[in-house]
Amino acid sequence: MLLIIESLLTGDFVTLRLKLAIISIMWLLVAIAISLDLISGWRKARERGEQRTSYGLRRTVTKAVLYYALMLFAFMFDCIGMFFYDEPYITLIAAGFLIFIEAKSILEKAHEKDKKKIGKSLEELTAVFENKDDLIKGITEIVKKQLKNSETEENEKDR
Repeated sequence: MLLIIESLLTGDFVTLRLKLAIISIMWLLVAIAISLDLISGWRKARERGEQRTSYGLRRTVTKAVLYYALMLFAFMFDCIGMFFYDEPYITLIAAGFLIFIEAKSILEKAHEKDKKKIGKSLEELTAVFENKDDLIKGITEIVKKQLKNSETEENEKDR
C-alpha cells in the first residue's frame, strides 16, 4: 500500500498500474475458477439426471461473496504489509488457495456423490419395506376415496 500511495503521490503511475494489474489478475483468476466450478457442477448434475435449480446458483453466489471477502481482506493485509514487502504476497496466497479449492471441487468424482445418493435411497427403501403393511393400508384407503369421488362426480353428472 505504501508503494501504491507513494506511486500516487509521486505520479509513478507505471508502478501503480503494475501493482493493481497483479491484484486484478488474481481476482480475475478466482472468478474464472468459480465459473469453471459452476459449469462443471451444472454438467455433473445434468449427467446424473438431477434437477438444476436456483438453489445451486444461489450457493455459487454465496460462495463468490465469501471468496471475494477473503480476497478483500488479503488485499488489506497486503496494504499493511507493503511497509515490509513490495509485492501483494497475501493476495497471491489467498488466490492460490481459493483456486486450489475450486480445482479440487471440479476434479472430485461425481460417482462419490452418486454413492451417497444410492445409500440414502436404500435407507428410504428399507423404511418403506419395514412399514409396508401401513403403506398398503394407506394406498388402499386413497384408492377407495378416489373411487368414491369418481362415483360421486358421475352421479352428479347423470342428474
